[in-house]
Amino acid sequence: MIYRFRHAIIGPLAIFWLIVTMASVVTGAIAWSRFSRRVEASADPEQFRGSINQLQQITWVAGLLGVGAGLFALYFYRVDYRQERARRELLEEKLHAEQAVREKSAFLANMSHEIRSPMNAILGFSELLEPEGLTPKQSQYVRAIRDSGASLLQLINDILDLSKLEAGKLELHPDPTDMRDSCEFLRTVFGQQAVMKSLQLQFELSPNLPRALLLDRLRLRQVLVNLLGNAIKFTERGFVKTRVSWQSEENGKAGTLLIDVQDTGIGIPADKLEEVFQPFVQADSRRTAEREGTGIGLTIVKRVTELMGGSLAVDSTVGQGTTFHLRLPDVPVSGLSPVGDHAEPGRAVDFDDFAPAVLLVVDDNQANRALMAGIFERTHHRVVFASNGQEALDHLKQGRPDVVLLDIRMPVMDGRTTLGQIRKQAKMASLPVIAVTASSKPGEEHELQAQFSGFIRKPFSRQTLFLALAQFLQKASPADGLESPSAGETLQSIPTAAPNQAAQWRELALELRQQQAGIWPILRDSLAVNETRTFAHKLFLLGQSAQCPPLATYAAALTTFADAYAIGQMEHHLAAFPRLVESIEAASAQTEPQPV
Repeated sequence: MIYRFRHAIIGPLAIFWLIVTMASVVTGAIAWSRFSRRVEASADPEQFRGSINQLQQITWVAGLLGVGAGLFALYFYRVDYRQERARRELLEEKLHAEQAVREKSAFLANMSHEIRSPMNAILGFSELLEPEGLTPKQSQYVRAIRDSGASLLQLINDILDLSKLEAGKLELHPDPTDMRDSCEFLRTVFGQQAVMKSLQLQFELSPNLPRALLLDRLRLRQVLVNLLGNAIKFTERGFVKTRVSWQSEENGKAGTLLIDVQDTGIGIPADKLEEVFQPFVQADSRRTAEREGTGIGLTIVKRVTELMGGSLAVDSTVGQGTTFHLRLPDVPVSGLSPVGDHAEPGRAVDFDDFAPAVLLVVDDNQANRALMAGIFERTHHRVVFASNGQEALDHLKQGRPDVVLLDIRMPVMDGRTTLGQIRKQAKMASLPVIAVTASSKPGEEHELQAQFSGFIRKPFSRQTLFLALAQFLQKASPADGLESPSAGETLQSIPTAAPNQAAQWRELALELRQQQAGIWPILRDSLAVNETRTFAHKLFLLGQSAQCPPLATYAAALTTFADAYAIGQMEHHLAAFPRLVESIEAASAQTEPQPV
């Protein structure tokens, strides 16, 4: 505002000043010329001529100074005008760039939605085929479909993440993370690939590594998956090694996490070390033409690392291998139980674990409706379908279902409008409505979670659907024969340990006593579902390691109750843990050698 006022005033004033000054000079010159002629006609012209010349010179100097001031004002006005025009052009370019970013984000979000919807059917139907009686070749085909679909989905996620990073919209969500469990997850993910290429997949963890670190576990996993995936992809012989070390600060409450991913692969030329972090660039497209990849993985790795406050460096020698150095400073040590990366143990998802229910599925995509029909085909649930919001409202007039699974983007009436119409009906005010969407617009998930009773993003697995429904459907009654083994049944089924297992079981009992004195009282009192699931996972691994099936069975049942949010049964099962420990101790003691 100030600049516009100045710009509007300075120019006219400068021109007015210049005109007035020049007019004054001309008028003064004319006046002095007339005056000089009069002086020449006077009695003593020589006496006045010197004074007149001095005054005339002063007048001309003053006039020239005035003209100079006017010219300077005009010059300043011209410079100011050019600066203003440059600022306007920069502002327009900025607005165009921001508009381009918004349009690109909207395009990517729309593309993601259009791809995720059919991907939901591809992955969902292939998951339904897996339990069927397929031949080995057919099973191989199904796995290929699932793997290819998962790769495509990962590519979509990478592109969206890159877009969010460029727009500054990618958010971090730190939670307690155990790097040991994360490395076990990576070993599980890449173990088969390493075996197929005869590579050694190695993990070295520092002994002083804290049990739980507060950082974004999923983003760190994304970084490590990209680094290990690249390492295995470009390594034909030798090993891929991940080293995790910890440098603690003096107060012990935080420190620096150091992760090195080393391989013995083809290496990267020195002049390409920085280029590999650029989007859609590979170190040598001619040498890697036969390898899959878009060249955006390392770009995301570097930018996510920087977003987490860390740094990423690379050392490489062509023909000898590459090492990526990941450094995350000021990572807090967490006192809470870490969240696991592995899928928790337990029974296969069985929707008959829920009491018989009526589900209303609203989706305009026929393939997705067919997928939901296939999921519930052999269950005791009844599924009603609608292709848009208006059809859903018509179905609701005929009766109230137990749960509504509602797509968001639909013709005729979309999901949000449908939800608003449902909530206007008093008898439907408490009806559970779960949003099911393939959209990935920034912030939309939080918005939908606030509006709807639940939220599912496509493509989803059977377990994701199971967990979403578990919040609203009742557990099946014992008469249906669908209950998991009770804690009492687990305890009664503990046999005496075999002689070659007695030592393992005694060590197991000591470890269980530590768990009983440490985390178990907290879980018993708080009944925290996620922490209980993590506790069950640890017990399951201990049971497998010590060859103690009763402990593994107990852990699987506890996981089932946590997954289904069956708080009462979970509480009862947790309360039986001390008796389970005593039973394992007793079973191991019966095989101890007796004194002669």
